[in-house]
Amino acid sequence: MHTDNLTGGLISVDLKGKIVYLNPMAGKILRMDFDTCCRDMQYEEIFSGFPALKSVIKETIETGKCVRRAEISIMHANTPLIIGYSTMLVKNPAGTELGVTVIFQDISFVEKK
Repeated sequence: MHTDNLTGGLISVDLKGKIVYLNPMAGKILRMDFDTCCRDMQYEEIFSGFPALKSVIKETIETGKCVRRAEISIMHANTPLIIGYSTMLVKNPAGTELGVTVIFQDISFVEKK
């Protein structure tokens, strides 16, 4: 899949909350095995240790509003990470909403100007 080569993380969730895709970089950033950890599982369960990420997905599913260039902080192994993200709605050709996608990257070490 082309999204496997992205330099950022990508997570797609259907409207029922089931994770339908998590690319290798998302697995790396979140330190999850993208091949086995979460396909066909609920995002609330998989991301229970990342409440800010759960909130981003939940809000996008519930409101249909997309976010462009925002930041959240997540904790991993007692280390805070700053995650830059955007959200988008996934629709079929007829315009029916199918789910949401979050694209993100770890910007913890990017210097602020």
